[in-house]
Order: sequence, then C-alpha cells, then structure tokens
Amino acid sequence: MQTIELPPQCDRAAAVALSGELAEAPDTEPVRIDAGKVERIGLAMLQLLVAAQRSGEGIELVAASEGFRETVQLAGLDVLLANGAEA
Repeated sequence: MQTIELPPQCDRAAAVALSGELAEAPDTEPVRIDAGKVERIGLAMLQLLVAAQRSGEGIELVAASEGFRETVQLAGLDVLLANGAEA
C-alpha cells in the first residue's frame, strides 16, 4: 500500500502536488495518508481529501496531528475522514 506524507503546511500548492500523486496511485487499494506533521490545512486540501475518500478505493488516514483533527472537525468532515486518524 502506498503511503503519502502530508507536509506541515497543506496549502493550495500542496493540494496540487498531492493531486498528482493520487492520480498516479493504483486504484486497487486505498492510499494511506499520513497527516501526522500537518500544522495547518486549507480548504483546497480538505476538498481533495474528501474527493479522494469518495473515489476508487478511497484513502486511509494512518495518523493525524492535533491541527489536522481540529480543522477537519471544525469543517464538519470528521466523520468522512475519521478512519484511523486518531493520533
């Protein structure tokens, strides 16, 4: 299973980079997303993660920083992205 580590600053540029990585990932299994180092996450990255969760085999969050969890919860997306994301 492929693991992609998110950067500390998940801004639009990081979302564009992740989009390319997700496009190249095989759809035979979920892509593992490590959000353990995320300090800030923007709307573009949240939208991309939700889209990735809903497409193909989805994503599997294997770690999540406090900042990531707080932002996802504030956005009301904690149910969609909560699979294994507890720190």
